[in-house]
Amino acid sequence: MDESVRQQLVDDHFLFVSGDRNLIAAGMERDWPEGRGIFHNKDKTFLVWVNEEDQTRIISMQKGGDVREVFSRLAAGIDAVGKSVKAASGKDYLLDPKYGYIHSCPTNL
Repeated sequence: MDESVRQQLVDDHFLFVSGDRNLIAAGMERDWPEGRGIFHNKDKTFLVWVNEEDQTRIISMQKGGDVREVFSRLAAGIDAVGKSVKAASGKDYLLDPKYGYIHSCPTNL
């Protein structure tokens, strides 16, 4: 991605930025920016962050109060990403029977 696109995503608070001392201390910035990425739809209402704090963070958002639309888009997106990963790798999302979905960042639970 060119610098102007990267900067616009940062300015819009869609792209994670480097330099967070907590991420550095946890060893979670050691591959910055290689091995990380963002995918989003044209309207930037559905985003997938790869290898930021969590391996995958799937986000659905929009202005206004239509929670049903946001949730429907999120559910469809999670399903689509899961199917894509399964088709490419043969693996499903990891769900631990005791701990549920494991995250690197406890604030994202």
